[in-house]
Amino acid sequence: MTFPPANYIFGYTMPRVANKLTTNRDGTFSGRKRIPEDVRDAYARLWGARWEERFSSGRVPFELARQKHREWLSEIEARIANIRAEGRGEGRTLTPQQARGLAGEWYKWFTAGHSAKPKPVQYWEVERSELYDDVHDAVWSATGLEWNPEQDPLELWEENEKGRARVRPLIADRAKAAQFLSTNQLTLDALARDMFLDHVCRDLFAALSLLLRHAKGDYSPDKHAAQFPAFEQTGDPGVTPWALFEQWVKETKPAPSTVDRWRAVFLNLKDEFSSCEAITPEASQRWARKLVTAERSASTVNDVWVTAAKTVFGWAQSQRLLGPNPFVEVRIKVPHKSRTREKAFTPAEIKTILSAALQIQKPRTKMEAAKRWLPWLCAYTGARAGEIAQLRGADCIEEDEVSAIRITPEAGTTKTRDARVVPLHEHLIAQGFLKFVQANGKGPLFYREDKAPPVDTDATNPPKPRYAKVRERIAEWVRKLGITDREVKPNHAWRHTFKQGCERHGITERLSDAITGHAALTVGRGYGAPSLQDKAAGLERFPRYQIEQASDRTADTQ
Repeated sequence: MTFPPANYIFGYTMPRVANKLTTNRDGTFSGRKRIPEDVRDAYARLWGARWEERFSSGRVPFELARQKHREWLSEIEARIANIRAEGRGEGRTLTPQQARGLAGEWYKWFTAGHSAKPKPVQYWEVERSELYDDVHDAVWSATGLEWNPEQDPLELWEENEKGRARVRPLIADRAKAAQFLSTNQLTLDALARDMFLDHVCRDLFAALSLLLRHAKGDYSPDKHAAQFPAFEQTGDPGVTPWALFEQWVKETKPAPSTVDRWRAVFLNLKDEFSSCEAITPEASQRWARKLVTAERSASTVNDVWVTAAKTVFGWAQSQRLLGPNPFVEVRIKVPHKSRTREKAFTPAEIKTILSAALQIQKPRTKMEAAKRWLPWLCAYTGARAGEIAQLRGADCIEEDEVSAIRITPEAGTTKTRDARVVPLHEHLIAQGFLKFVQANGKGPLFYREDKAPPVDTDATNPPKPRYAKVRERIAEWVRKLGITDREVKPNHAWRHTFKQGCERHGITERLSDAITGHAALTVGRGYGAPSLQDKAAGLERFPRYQIEQASDRTADTQ
């Protein structure tokens, strides 16, 4: 199973309370967690403590103490969240088979967690013995029957509801059930939780016996684990498409451009469907079909709308937030679109753009600098316009005697989230690009940095990055130069143009892919990636664009 952050409960990420971990004189570490007033009575009834819980690490290194403290705090917070959810009437129901399957997931989680940190035989012998005695005492105190130390308490527990009720908090504590449920994003209603804990009561003894066998070196097949049915988790009927999108944004941290583009998709889904559970495969196909209009093409629906829904719901399925992905088989037939030209620029278009850029001999603003250099950099690197627009002076480097730019997500974003180093063509250096960089310092080359500290914004509606605005304004400028054919993209066409030039001048596809940041076609091709010197040697075969500068043909002095 893939586990989300431990402070994630039922679609809500609890704020982390800054509980201080205190260093004591005896070398141990301790901490406290106050029990909120609204849950004190229920918490005291279930767990004993009313005002606060206390943590003690024992004599362990600080890093281990901090880890143990985080786990302890997560479990306390999970208990509090479950009490509140039950008070609001929230929580998921389970069928008896689901409860048994969930107990099986707990069994695997509990035994795997302890197997990763082996303990001696004596530890598990004591654990099992103490659990037996505690259950024995709890059952007999609840039944009021005459004391019988020889009778198996689990037999009486099976027959007596009062005994089971008395034992459940004990089992939940020893089995770390609250921590398990929180890491699996589950809040159960009262009946489901009782069914689950009743199964775990017997399974906890089996788990301790297994861990004891492992401590003794016996790793024979575990017959107990084979009896559990699969846990078929259904989706939470209260989760809306928009809530799912918010959670996906928070946990996966996609590029702001992706969030901005997909936002409209989930606002639409929010209006169309009351909950995620209401979206069937048939309903999702009807939804996609209705999206195709005179203003929105079938290609856009497929590439943006369906892809967004399929991706986010697929993630939710992988995280066990929902059942099957209803969008997995959605398809919109896209009519074949005839192309009347290549995606690369024509020689005349290249000359128009690069000539206009070359006329800006002494840029007075950041935007003029972008017009001057961004087209030329794209022409000689095949980089995405956004990758060039986000360049900083610090990203211009010299490595192994090769002048280069580092395209890195640290500066803004890259499509693959991977950094790469791209050699500078000698014509860029001859035009004075390195002198331009040196004169502008280590910060952004084509936009001004914000001086004010960043403010918290809605993660689902991020502000457009400045480099993205630069890229858009360059595209508008290119259109105004006369590149009006809608079959060619004013920025992206440089990638096609560069790859076309590489092919024409004998630069291998492997080298051009490494320069442009295209993924290798096969896993094997990803091994032994070309070095910067390899890329520089290949780029030497790429000839200069023969564009004249109007008033000063030797641009070295710019």
